[in-house]
Order: sequence, then structure tokens, then C-alpha cells
Amino acid sequence: MSADGTGKRFRMGKPYRLIINDDGGRGYWNWVAPLTADQYLDALFKPQIEGKPVDALFWCGLQNPSGTANYNTRAGEVRGSRFPLFETVGEWALATTLRGMIAQGQDPLTLICDRGHALGKDVWLSFRFNDHHHVRTKRQNSKSSQLYEGRLDLRLEDDRWDYRKSEVRDHVYALLREAYGDYDVDGVELDFMRSPGTFPKAHLNEGKALLNALMEKLRGLADEAAQKKGRPQGLAVRLPSHEPACAEVGLDWRTWVKKGWVDVLTASCFHSAEQEADLAAFVEGCRGSRTLVYWCVESTAGFPNVEYDRTIYYGGAPNGPSTEHYRAMALGAYEQGVDGLYFFNLHFAFERYATHGDVAFLHELHDPELLRGRDQTYLVSRQTHDSHSRFFECAPLRPLPHTVTPDEPECAFGITVGADLQQAAADSTLRSATLRLCLKGVTPLDEITVLWDGEEAPGHIEPPLTPGTWQQWMGLHFWVADLAQIGRAPKRGRHECTVRLKRRNPDVTEGIVVDFAELAVCFWHKPGVPR
Repeated sequence: MSADGTGKRFRMGKPYRLIINDDGGRGYWNWVAPLTADQYLDALFKPQIEGKPVDALFWCGLQNPSGTANYNTRAGEVRGSRFPLFETVGEWALATTLRGMIAQGQDPLTLICDRGHALGKDVWLSFRFNDHHHVRTKRQNSKSSQLYEGRLDLRLEDDRWDYRKSEVRDHVYALLREAYGDYDVDGVELDFMRSPGTFPKAHLNEGKALLNALMEKLRGLADEAAQKKGRPQGLAVRLPSHEPACAEVGLDWRTWVKKGWVDVLTASCFHSAEQEADLAAFVEGCRGSRTLVYWCVESTAGFPNVEYDRTIYYGGAPNGPSTEHYRAMALGAYEQGVDGLYFFNLHFAFERYATHGDVAFLHELHDPELLRGRDQTYLVSRQTHDSHSRFFECAPLRPLPHTVTPDEPECAFGITVGADLQQAAADSTLRSATLRLCLKGVTPLDEITVLWDGEEAPGHIEPPLTPGTWQQWMGLHFWVADLAQIGRAPKRGRHECTVRLKRRNPDVTEGIVVDFAELAVCFWHKPGVPR
């Protein structure tokens, strides 16, 4: 079947535009235990799936290297089944609800498949290939299995599985054979980003060959299950969005695509939100194949209004990405040719930050043309403790924050705009396109210029850099320019912004930090039309 607008022959019965990854905790972590089966399913489906234009749910019910499952596995161990006591209330709550359902003969994965299919959604089991959550404590915890605790020889130095060992690969194969064969899933996802790394880098070639062989076996497993079920069975992978990082850790995704082993490929950050990523390698590498390419929209940290108290910057507002941020991330990815969007940690939006209780923005993000006429806020990707450079030696630092000094006076970054703002300005539908740069440590003696696509853009400083006037904490000011008002509204595509320090206060030795940058796009809207 051809996916919308791609011309690809997608293996599954319908094209996917939006995929939701649920980390397995909905109905466990955020509700008072124990829950009934219906209460559990409502907690999972009602906020983010039911009534939304979501095509597939990837439910994280299986974690490795522990091998424990949030369903009634026979091939592995049920999470928390060996522990009468728990270190945390959260672990107790999860295990109590899980045990209660299983004791009543109700298997969570079966229930989830049934509810999802009744809603017209495909349901995949997401499998964390080498998760690290269990190593936060050296004591036994509910994520640990007997196999893991008893076989130190199967572990890497960081206490995750070493996939060079045949026992590890055989264990994984058995777990996924059960998932395909005993459950009504539509596919299985291998999540290589939770967490990156499957074998020592010193044994990269050996590990890559062994992993390729496992991928081929899993494709055969999916095809065998498809014959028995009478409908397609998919295989998906989640990979680092910095494409060279895949080669660094032995993820030979080009072979997987060429051989037709994978149906869904998601390019992803780790845990901190990423506005800009170069997705060309994945889009081009999957062109002409049956593999659909997705961009992972992460709902956690990485935005300035998430990492910091917004009372410093904006005078107070809820934490978390705004609807305008989600639109901009989506458009930036669509502009690069992805087939759809994949949401990780979406529960932050309706639980932790409580910024979008009904996640209504999902009703927009499947439609790029709809998004192009609604307000958008583009942010430049920021360096956080969970950026790719934490895991991959080849990964460059993200563009911001960046310090400019007299010796290194320039800071440059790109912004991919997904709407033709130049045409909107000509049509008098564009209200503003405000470029805002947050600068730390500026004084009245400093001189900064900003170039947009190589040409200087006139702007002003907020609050004013005038002696005797108030300023934000520790010399924090904003350089601001409305590109629409100065006749520089951008077309669709990538644009370059350069911050140039022309003169620095000679009495100050520290540099000026370009902390974050955003392009806020606003349209003129008719009454009743969403902004």
C-alpha cells in the first residue's frame, strides 16, 4: 500500500502518519494502585489515542537487558514477579496493578491489542534493546530478571547485555517470537535509543555482523507470524538522528532497508527535545524502499522554557513545549521529506507539565498544509546533558548555547522554516515573524550585529541597554527583530542566522552567551480560527 504522498509500498495494511510510543507506565505510575483493567486501558488510550488521528501505538511492554515484561510473558519474567518488597512506591504501584490483572486472567498486552484494534489503531510491542534504567541502583529491583542477575558474564562494563554473546541474542529471539506468535500485535519495534550501544566499540565489525544476522532472523519471524495471522507483521527500529552515530555503534540500517527487513525507521534524539536534525541521509537512504521514515518529536527537556524557570525569561508561563513549538518541529521534519511523526514521552504534555491536557495539537500535526497556516515557534536545538554527544564520539555539540568573544566573534546556526512566510507577507496574512535571541552578559559598551541569510538585519534590544534602566538577571537581554516588518520574511526551507560580536566591553574578560534563539511566526486569523 502506498503511504500518503510517498509512493512507497508500505507493508502494513494502512499508511501511518502519526505514531505514539507509550513507555508502558500509563495506568501504572500516575494512578493510585490497583487499577481495574478498564481503568488501566482508559489511562493509556483516552488522553493520547482515542479520537486522535493516530495510526499506530508502539507500547513499551518489554525491556532489556533485564528481560522483564509488563505483560504475562512465559519466555521472560513478569516485571516485579520475584520481589515481595519494592524500593519505591512507583515500582509497587506498577507491580500491584500488573499482578492484579494477571491474577484475574487478564493479560495487559492482549487487552491493549484488543482496545487498540477496536479503535482502528495498529498496536506494536516496543522493545527497549539495551535499556539502562535498571543500573541506577546496584541493588536488585523490579526490572531485574533471574537470568540477568545470575549471568555476569553476559554483561558489558556498564551492566547492560553484550549482544556478541549467543545467549543474549537467543533470549531476545525467544522473547520476540512469543510476542509475534502469542499476541495479536501488528509488529515489534527495536528501540536502539533506550539506550545506545549493544557491544564494545572495539568489536564493532563482529557485533555489526551478529546484529545483522539477528535482524534477518527477526524479519523471518515476522513473516512467519504474518502467514499464521493472515495479515502483515511489521518490524521497526528507532535510531540516533545523527546518522554517523549509527555507524559508530554498529547499527547497519542501510543494509536493513536494502534487504527489506524493516518497515518503520525512526530518527530520534535520546531524551532532550531537538528542533533541528539533518534527516537527509535517512530520507534518501529509504527512497525507493518499503521503509517509512519518521522523525521523533520528544516532549521533554531541551526547550529553554523547560530547562529554566520561565519567570526569568518571559514573566511566568507553564513549563513544557507549546503548541507552536510542536507545529514548528513537525514542519521542520516534513520539510525534509519524512513520511510521518513519532512521539516519545508524549505523556509529559498531559501529565508532568500539564500544558496540553487533551493533546489537541495531534489533530493538526498529521497535516503539513494545515500547519503552515497556523502560528509556529521555531527553536534552535540546545545542548543538554542528554544530547547525542553524551553517547556518540562523532556527534557535534548542538549549536546553542554558544559564547562569542573578541577572539571567536561569530555564532552561526540554521532554522528550517516549514511555511512560505514571504508569500504570506505578500498576501497580508502574516502578522509577524519575530526573531528573538537571548543574550547573557551584555553591556551598553558592546556592539552586536545579526545576519539573516548573510545580510545584516536591523533589530533592537529588550529591555533597552540604557544606563539606569532595569535589566533581567545578570545582564540578560534579548535582541529582537520582526522579519516581516523589515521585509525579510523567509521562504520555506533552511535559513542561516549569524550573531557577530563587533565590539566587546574592554573592561570585561568573559564572553557573551547566545543562550537560545527562536523564530515566532504569527498569522492574522479570522475569529474562531485556531491560532
